[in-house]
Amino acid sequence: MKHKIFAISIFIFIVLQILVILGSWFVTVMFPTLPVRSMLSSEGIRWFLGQYTSNLASPLLVWLVLAGMTYGALRSSGLSRAIVYFSNISYRQRFALKVVVAELVFFAIVLFLMTFLPQAILLSVTGELFPSSFSRSLIPFVCFLLTLFSITYGLINASFSSLTDIFNSLTSGITAISPWLVIYVFVIQLYYSILFVVVT
Repeated sequence: MKHKIFAISIFIFIVLQILVILGSWFVTVMFPTLPVRSMLSSEGIRWFLGQYTSNLASPLLVWLVLAGMTYGALRSSGLSRAIVYFSNISYRQRFALKVVVAELVFFAIVLFLMTFLPQAILLSVTGELFPSSFSRSLIPFVCFLLTLFSITYGLINASFSSLTDIFNSLTSGITAISPWLVIYVFVIQLYYSILFVVVT
């Protein structure tokens, strides 16, 4: 059922993409004075083929991949379940959680030193937090921390017994979000196509 919804969504985005392509051509033919560019013109074809990779290579794609890896680590390690069912976990799991909390405190202190002190290295040149290196790296940093915490918990709790287990957990997360990656390809191209057609 879930995959059927994704398949229908992709079909809708394909139809919308076709409508944008044909619609842009129709408008430029019927109303040439309007600020609209045709995707079937030489300029439009060059843009579509030449910018396709650049359009896909956005920070959002990186965030999706990182989020998938993080999700896989959280799920496979059992950390998310341990947090939800904290009252029913074993002594070993409690110890693993304490180590994770210690890591969280350590990184919180490090993050504070790099962002809130005068001349902190993650602030912008004007001393602002938003926008800055901190704000641009916030999502990757959170994903890194959650993945690290999951690996730590999994190793102590014996959910992970080898590097292969850790690797498999990361790839399982990407597999889980793979439908969203396919959706992303069609949505982002549709978005940039609309921006190209509507001359601003």
